[in-house]
Amino acid sequence: MPAFRSVGWMLIPATLVIARLAHAQTDPGVRGGLQNTGGGLQQQGIPIPHPPLISPNPNHPNFVINPNELALFLEGVKRAGQLESTCDTCSVPPTGVGDGNSAIGLGEIDPDFPQMHTNSNGLGTRHNADQCFVCHAQPVLAGSGGFISPARGVVAQNPAFDLVPHRFGKHNTVPSFITQFGPIREVRFKLKPDGTLDGGVHQLYVTTGITNDPFNTACNAVQPDFETALAQGNLSFRIPLQMLGLGLIESIQDREIVRRFNATASQRDPLGIGGHPNRSANDGTITRFGWKAQNKSITMFAAEAYNVEMGISNELFPHAVDENPSCANGKPEPNDVTRTDPDDHDNKAFNNPLHELADWMMFQIMMRFTDGPQPDPHPSARAQRGAVVFSTIGCNLCHTPTMQTGPALIDPVLQDRPVNLFSDLMLHHMGPGLADNILQGAAGPDEFRTTPLWGVGQRIFFLHDGRTSNLLEAILAHAAGPDDSSEGFPQSEATAVIQRFRNLPVSDKQAILDFLRAL
Repeated sequence: MPAFRSVGWMLIPATLVIARLAHAQTDPGVRGGLQNTGGGLQQQGIPIPHPPLISPNPNHPNFVINPNELALFLEGVKRAGQLESTCDTCSVPPTGVGDGNSAIGLGEIDPDFPQMHTNSNGLGTRHNADQCFVCHAQPVLAGSGGFISPARGVVAQNPAFDLVPHRFGKHNTVPSFITQFGPIREVRFKLKPDGTLDGGVHQLYVTTGITNDPFNTACNAVQPDFETALAQGNLSFRIPLQMLGLGLIESIQDREIVRRFNATASQRDPLGIGGHPNRSANDGTITRFGWKAQNKSITMFAAEAYNVEMGISNELFPHAVDENPSCANGKPEPNDVTRTDPDDHDNKAFNNPLHELADWMMFQIMMRFTDGPQPDPHPSARAQRGAVVFSTIGCNLCHTPTMQTGPALIDPVLQDRPVNLFSDLMLHHMGPGLADNILQGAAGPDEFRTTPLWGVGQRIFFLHDGRTSNLLEAILAHAAGPDDSSEGFPQSEATAVIQRFRNLPVSDKQAILDFLRAL
């Protein structure tokens, strides 16, 4: 058993079991250690995921989130924290249908995040999670995938291992690739049974057996046969990315992305680094969210995740992912829509500006006004040296350190400010070692968006499938090894840069690792 330390009422793993490479340089580990979602910053009595946006420039005092934006931001946090079930009035024990803020008398909720009593309904027959913060909790609410304590006094662990599959008596078998202290994984099938391309998400769990919904007792949904597909090599995994700073990334204009990309062409070409954007099939503009930059906006991301990850249909994705009538008896479709109630008895009054918008719209507002990850304010001398070496060997040619948001946006807090994302937001061939055989828009089977590195120092799992917790392993995986015999894909565009990294003195390799863990 791993060692644990107590933080408040939660028990947090002190260390992860990490397979160390036989090298002199080592990953320093998660900056600040492992954390959880049971506390942190408070705003009007509500735990918030991260500071909302403030002015980046003291000479522009008006560039701050205004009171109305702050109210919407906090409401979005409450909505994202609500625990979903198939029945709004069947919570165990019942807590009513409050909007998630007992401080102002609008309903009881759990005092800590994540909530353990249902406070929202709509959970789909098939789902990967039952709450937004299940997948976005490290190192704070709205972060990347991490660990959550399933009950007071119980060790924090992967919530997809025991909490989600068995909550309220659900009868689910946990797949072998979901482990107690491993990554939260979304599963895609590469091929359909007839051999044609699939690429779609196959949700891990079903509501069969749920005990707190009298309308769901006859549910006969069954899980896919993941173990057979795994043995056949037919699965592709994705892990959750952080939601921090997405409003800033969305506020970068296409011309800024293209300008920064074109400016490095003469440096990229000799190294074999190409790259191209993914683009919307509707308007042709650059898409930038998701592992393959497949989503155009955080609004689309919010609505899609609500339907795909939790099975909750909405105005943008109005049809349930599983329409089995034995499991969704009496559930309206689409389920999450603009509220039109004449009063606020259910916190869904049309004339209440904080309750009128659907959950999925409130999620995107929360993301829009959440600030980006902050680096270590006091990086070591070696980390500072690593920043220089990082650029010297060419890592910055894909991981563009900074872009600028547009000069004229509807929200002044987002306009004309630097975004230190460390990404060009372009797609790149990553070679046979990372190819997942999934096509999304213009992204081919071996192409991925350059993952933004801000906040990487506090992430637990790396690469699209969460295959490693070791940052050094993640770096080396950017180029296929000499024993990789996979065929059909070009070599990774990062190959030359990774060779430069391999040729560095041990001290410089360590400096890069320290720099990344300081981000």
